[in-house]
Formats: sequence, structure tokens, C-alpha cells
Amino acid sequence: MNDFPGVDGFLGTRASWSMDTMVLVMAVVVAVLAWSVYQAKAKRKFVMHKRIQILLAVGLFAAVVLFEIDVRFNGWQDRAAGVVGGTASAAVWTALAIHLAFAVFSVALWPVVIIRAARNFGAPPHPGAHSAWHRRWAPIAAIGMTLTAVTSWVFYGLAFVA
Repeated sequence: MNDFPGVDGFLGTRASWSMDTMVLVMAVVVAVLAWSVYQAKAKRKFVMHKRIQILLAVGLFAAVVLFEIDVRFNGWQDRAAGVVGGTASAAVWTALAIHLAFAVFSVALWPVVIIRAARNFGAPPHPGAHSAWHRRWAPIAAIGMTLTAVTSWVFYGLAFVA
């Protein structure tokens, strides 16, 4: 795979190191997000939930920035095509478009949910007037993030495994 620009991945596909890393990062994000929601809903550990959400947001932001830098410098289409100078298939482009729709939605909504919660739940955080808004929009943001992850895995599979 040395013909492709960038650093080769570690999962045994044509993907770059940053693509492989993001596939794993999104799996961790979904798992930790679910665990964090459980901590708030079932265990009522609101401080832990708040801290985990902020750490997830900061960590994911950093990972995405590094990922985007690699993609901008090294591209991805050659690896998706399996040949230098190639282009990705229509299925890959469709999967990418669907993934980006969920990703943009999540990038727009998740920070709003986190910032509003940080501002409106007090310190330490506890249920209050903001709870109704949060119970409506936080699950939508979590579902959006989960769909972002799932669609990234579909894109990855079509682009770098198939």
C-alpha cells in the first residue's frame, strides 16, 4: 500500500492511519456516550455525566481536526479506488453524503445541547427548569451521533474494505 499518500492504516484495509483511528474513535464515542447517558438517567450521577460529555466533545473535536488535516493533505479517493489516480464509486460517494448529513447535524446540535446544559443546570448540575428541553434534544443529539458513527462505518466498509 506504499503507493498511496499518507500513513497506511493498522486494521488491514486500504484505509489510512487516520481513517482507521476515526473508525475506532467513533466506536468508543458511541459506547461512552451510552454509558454516560446511563449514569445520568439510571444512576442520577449528573456531575459524572457532565464531565464525560465535555471530555467526549473535546476529544472528538480534537480527533476530527487531526483527521480533517490528514484528509486535506493526503486525500482518501486513491485508497477508496484502490489505485493511485482512481476515483471512488458512486456507492462510496452516496455513503459519504449520507454520513456527512448526519455528521453536520451532530456537529451543529451536540455542542448546543452541551453548552445549554452547562449554562442551565447549575453547579453541581441537577434537574430543573432546563430538564424538559434537555430530555427532548439530548436524545436527538445522541441518536445523531450514533447515526454519524454507523454511517461512517458503512462508508469505511464500502470505501476501504470492499
